[in-house]
Amino acid sequence: MSYQVGLDLGSAGTTVATAGGVTTNARRQHSAAREITNVLDDLAQRHGEPPSRVAMTHPLLWPHEHLEQLRQDLINEGRADVLFVPAPHAAAIAFDADVQMPEHSTVAVFDFGATGCDITLLRKQGVLLLAGQPERVEVGGFWLDELVAEHVIAKVGTHSRELVRSCVEAKELLGSYPEVRIPYVATNGEVREVRLSSLEFEAIIRPSVELAVDALERVAGSAGLCLPDAVLLVGGSSRIPLVAREITERLGIPVMRAPEGAAATGAYLEAKQLEPEPAEQATYEIPKPREPEESKRRIPTTPFIAAGMLVLVLGGGWFAHDAMNRPETKMENTSVQLEPPGTAELPRLVKPVR
Repeated sequence: MSYQVGLDLGSAGTTVATAGGVTTNARRQHSAAREITNVLDDLAQRHGEPPSRVAMTHPLLWPHEHLEQLRQDLINEGRADVLFVPAPHAAAIAFDADVQMPEHSTVAVFDFGATGCDITLLRKQGVLLLAGQPERVEVGGFWLDELVAEHVIAKVGTHSRELVRSCVEAKELLGSYPEVRIPYVATNGEVREVRLSSLEFEAIIRPSVELAVDALERVAGSAGLCLPDAVLLVGGSSRIPLVAREITERLGIPVMRAPEGAAATGAYLEAKQLEPEPAEQATYEIPKPREPEESKRRIPTTPFIAAGMLVLVLGGGWFAHDAMNRPETKMENTSVQLEPPGTAELPRLVKPVR
C-alpha cells in the first residue's frame, strides 16, 4: 500500500510525518542528503516498501546554489524524487488544514528556532503565496542559552561545563516555573545553588525578543496591507511566554502556537496532495446466460405473502423512525490544568572528592 512522507530537518533532530502521525529522530551527524536517505531506508524497512512520495522542508531564504547542491546530493544518493517545500509554507499549510483560513486572509509565520528567527508573511489566494519581504534575525535559542549562562556565571563568579548545561536546562524550565534553582560548585569546592526567576530570565532575553518582533513589524509593513490576521509561532524558542506576550502587546493580533512537527505535517500534506490518483481499472461484465422460456416460473403472490411483505416494510420504517428521533448523546471533553510547583529544582551536585 502506497504512503507519503513529510520531512523537516532541524538542528537537533529530523521530524517525520506520515499518515500515522509525527515522530522526531535524533540526528546522526551525517550530511542532509545522507540523513534523508537513512530515514527513508528505515521507513521502507518498516513498511515493506519505499514511500511513493517524499517532501522535505527547507529555509525560505536559502541561496539557490545551496538548494541545488542538496538536490544533487540527493540524486547521488538515489533520491531524485524528493520534493522541496519552503518551511514557512509547510507550517502554514498545516495551519490552514486545521483552521480553514478564509480566502485572501494573511498569516505571519514567526519561526523562532535554535539558530535564528525567520519571519514570513503568506496570503491565501487558492494557494499560499508570499506577501511582503521575508526577513531573518540572527537571534535564536542558542543565543538565548549563551545570554543566560553568561548572566549566571557572572552572578556566581565561577565557570564550568556542567554549569552551562544546567543554565540551558533552567531556560527550558522557566517557561513553566516561576523560579529555578541551579546547582554549581564554588571555587572553594563547596556545592551551592543559585536561583533564577522567570522575571530575571525575561529581563535577560527581552532585548533579543524585541529585535525579532521589530522584524515582524517590518515584514508586515512591507506587504502594503493591513496587519496579518494571525501570527503562527513555530520553533522551540517561540514557546517562551514572553514571545507571544510581546507580539500581542505590540501588534494586537491573535497569536497561535503551532503544534510540534507542524512543518513536517505540512510537507506530508503537500506530498499527499501531489500524489497522482490511481488509474481506474476497466471492468467487464459477462452477461448471464439466458434461461429458456419454459424454465421461467413466476412465484404466485398469495394474500399471505403480500401481508408478510407489508409487515416487513412497516416494521423497517418504524425502526428507521425510532433511530432518527432517538436523542443524540453528546460527549464533551474537559481538561483540568494543574498549576506547576512554585520552584523547579535541577539535580543536586555531589561535592567532588579531593
